[in-house]
Amino acid sequence: MATYVLNDIDSVMASLYSKDAKQSYKRRREAELNARFKAELTDMTITQGQILVKLINRQSGRSVYEIIKQLKGGGTAVLSQFTAKLFDNNLKNNYDPNGVDADIEGFVREIEASGSYQILRL
Repeated sequence: MATYVLNDIDSVMASLYSKDAKQSYKRRREAELNARFKAELTDMTITQGQILVKLINRQSGRSVYEIIKQLKGGGTAVLSQFTAKLFDNNLKNNYDPNGVDADIEGFVREIEASGSYQILRL
């Protein structure tokens, strides 16, 4: 889902030229995403949050820190990283499918092979 949302946002942002239009679009999408996912994200365990950060990096090729910096600005990215560190997470983590994240990669490949996952659209 994160990959779909990020690709959609990137696509729309590339088509917008005015700074005001981009800001308005980002605010609207943030409100939509908060309405849809805030409760689920708030209820995550620390481990689930760590895995989510890695999976977003796996799917998007960008760290969560980079994504926040691009969409919300450097100050927000630094504050988010600080908060993540308080919960033993690192938004700058990169996904390593052949190293420390090999177990996660195995699970992801198994789920992808079974086709039993579903991408939800907003």
